[in-house]
Amino acid sequence: MEHNQIQIITRTALLLASTLILQSLRLILPLPPQTSMFLIGSLVNLCFVLAVLRIGWKSGLLIALITPLFAYLEGMLPFLPFIFPVALGNGMYIAACWLLKRWKIPGICAAAFIKAAAMYTSFYLLFSFVAFPEMVRHMILLVMSWPQIITAVLGGISAYIISKRI
Repeated sequence: MEHNQIQIITRTALLLASTLILQSLRLILPLPPQTSMFLIGSLVNLCFVLAVLRIGWKSGLLIALITPLFAYLEGMLPFLPFIFPVALGNGMYIAACWLLKRWKIPGICAAAFIKAAAMYTSFYLLFSFVAFPEMVRHMILLVMSWPQIITAVLGGISAYIISKRI
């Protein structure tokens, strides 16, 4: 294995570990759910974009696909099928960030809209096949809409700022 591959694997592992630690903060920080969602969501999205900018799209995609599994294991995604729409949205965000990175902040904003649209649509489709109480569906669809845009934009902009400094 050549030196560059070892660097990529090491950096990806470190950023994955950091992302999972940040994602787990909601289990120990006594924050209201809305505050936790925006703070933790922004930090996790920061890690996704930092992976794309500093390592590459494969690293970002790996991290983005693993985090929903750990969110399920931590109880943040209450049902196993929820892993897939979240992973799809994260994956779409990574792909859009990679493809639109030359546009910097406007690209991040577009990627954020793509992420939210993918998450909202995939949860909407999931709910058409699996029965959930109306209140639960409404709450999940709300969380997978505009809050995803906010956290993805904040995380993406923060990643660009940090990326310039490292």
